[in-house]
Amino acid sequence: MSGRIAVCVSGAGSNLRALRAYEKRGLLGGEIALVLADRPCDALGYAAAEGLASAIVEPASYPDKTGWDEAMAAALTNAGVEWVVLAGFMRVVGPITLARYANRILNVHPSLLPAYAGAHAIREAIAGGARVTGVTVHLVDESLDGGPIVAQQPVAVLPADTQETLLARVHVLEHQLLPRVVALALAGAITVTDGKVGINWARADGLPQPRRALLSVSDKNGLAGFATRLAGIGFELVSTGGTARALRESGLAVTDVADVTGFPEMLDGRVKTLHPRIAAGVLADQRLDDHRAQLAAALIEPFELLVVNLYQFAAAAAKEGITDDELIEQIDIGGPTLVRAAAKNHESVGIVTDPAQYDAVLLELGHGGGLTQDMRRELAAAAFRLTAGYDGLIADTLSRRWWKRIELPGRLGLELGKVQELRYGENPHQSAALYLPSGVDLAPGAFSTGPLLQQGKPLSYNNILDAAAATGLARDLRGAGCVIVKHANPCGVAEASDLLSAWDLALAGDPISAFGGVVALTGPVDAALAEKLTQIFLEVVAAPDITPDALEILGKKPNLRVLLDPGLGAPPVAGMELRSAGGAILVTEADVAPDDPTNWTVATKRSPTDDERAALDLAWRVCRHVKSNAIVLVQGRAVVGVGAGQMSRVDSARLAVAKAGPERAAGAVCASDAFYPFPDALEVCADAGVTAFVQPGGSQRDAEVVAAADAAGAAMLLTGTRHFRH
Repeated sequence: MSGRIAVCVSGAGSNLRALRAYEKRGLLGGEIALVLADRPCDALGYAAAEGLASAIVEPASYPDKTGWDEAMAAALTNAGVEWVVLAGFMRVVGPITLARYANRILNVHPSLLPAYAGAHAIREAIAGGARVTGVTVHLVDESLDGGPIVAQQPVAVLPADTQETLLARVHVLEHQLLPRVVALALAGAITVTDGKVGINWARADGLPQPRRALLSVSDKNGLAGFATRLAGIGFELVSTGGTARALRESGLAVTDVADVTGFPEMLDGRVKTLHPRIAAGVLADQRLDDHRAQLAAALIEPFELLVVNLYQFAAAAAKEGITDDELIEQIDIGGPTLVRAAAKNHESVGIVTDPAQYDAVLLELGHGGGLTQDMRRELAAAAFRLTAGYDGLIADTLSRRWWKRIELPGRLGLELGKVQELRYGENPHQSAALYLPSGVDLAPGAFSTGPLLQQGKPLSYNNILDAAAATGLARDLRGAGCVIVKHANPCGVAEASDLLSAWDLALAGDPISAFGGVVALTGPVDAALAEKLTQIFLEVVAAPDITPDALEILGKKPNLRVLLDPGLGAPPVAGMELRSAGGAILVTEADVAPDDPTNWTVATKRSPTDDERAALDLAWRVCRHVKSNAIVLVQGRAVVGVGAGQMSRVDSARLAVAKAGPERAAGAVCASDAFYPFPDALEVCADAGVTAFVQPGGSQRDAEVVAAADAAGAAMLLTGTRHFRH
């Protein structure tokens, strides 16, 4: 067989262009040897530009139909073609040509024959109220559009369709279907028995496989460069929605998913890739003869690569004021379906779910072959971890919204990616590194995206722990606030009308312990505040922003680590916390749910004054961030004494009073993270002049404790909520 075809045209030649593109990709299995037209037309101009041989056989140049038929047959014979393809050829082929090329002339028709034969198939489909039409490729015989059918593909007729819109979608399908059928013909895979077409699957199986990649991503970082290199090594890029738009804006040729399926997206984009022509191309196991035969029978081309990441549900959930309906729209359906399908079929398909994988994938593909089995397995495992974590995140988020709780899964898939090697661990003889997790919905914090260090030495293990503690507490402050932490416990906390005042008040809380501490601020650091911060030795300063002038001043302390934490100044966000314990992992819901002081009850005869209530509110918010047993003393809007981590509550009370000193303890208020088991801790504070207390309550000796408060003339509020921190 020669592998040469003639393409007969009468118009613009869009199907000719599709055949030529297929030929250039090495998929046609032959060559276009002749472009034959019955009139001057644009297709001939395209043929000339492509260097294709062409001829015009105009009926008007011959005395009758027989003369024209003989001329056409001669032109085809002289070109040495094996098959003839009618691609928008607006003439009925004569008997001489039919006889010479019996069962070797293919025609593409814009309907599902035998319905709507003839020249006005689109108009008649719309006028007849058809719900479905399509594309037919058939062998040509003496009947009008009645020869044996080789292949068909449906196209939905939409209620709003005009002839123009329907024809456009039909043409797209023609451009896909016709080249595939021609490739089958040139491979000798088309047979005719008793007027019906059969396919020789053994020969069809030998056809060159196109390289196809399906791309649908929400994270478009690196997408353009990655897709450009895929196209450069011969991949057809299939895409949809915003991904397709981004690829086209980068100058890349893209096949829309709707053009593959023959069905436009619907339900506001909820249904795009959920279609057999996509799913089969992803799920077909290329190792199985039967799977390959089924694809060939349906003229479905398989995908070699899927590039999919999911709707950014976590970012949507973090948006203030987002409704349930708006959030639920951000639950990806098609994405996880494709990811799981490709991961299941990883022996045949590579599934890329993270821009960080692009370089490694391109490195293997660039060697001329496909991905190695090891790479496909690695990608598949990452894909399953992604979908497991994504579903867990959705369940947790919705549980928090609907029932104010986090659902802990029966199995938690956790993947840790190293982002920083640390000089050492908690002590110099211990190695350490900082990792970012995936597959688990951790409560966000200062290091959720890695350290955003603006200057200074690399963060140490202990710096990270202290900065996490400081920024976590700062998220519970209101307005301008400052936190100073030492060994993961606050030694200074204040709220004020401005950050300068908050810093001064926080530093005054315990200026000795503040030396070498870690500071978190709820607003941007300006030059005036930077001058203050450089007057004492600090390990880390964390803030949501730093002005250029401030950064220059802080730069005079080159070892001072300056950390950006965009979450400062905003309230904490719910999530999980993980902690190793005795060779196991403890998972808990982060203790970030806000307390409502209006729900606290007065336990004593005296109610707190408004000023005492405000100070108790601050003391209680600070107390949840102090290691148990925790006692926090507050004067006005600043912490003046902290008793942390003692084995008995009375010792924590003594420590807090000692830190405050007699002058500041007098008139202060006190928060206790858990109930008072005995009156002694309260009495230590009351004897020092503390006037009001807040605690969860719930002790068997609550009555004794309240009586002690009454005896001291103090007020006490019960929260009903404990805030242990171990």
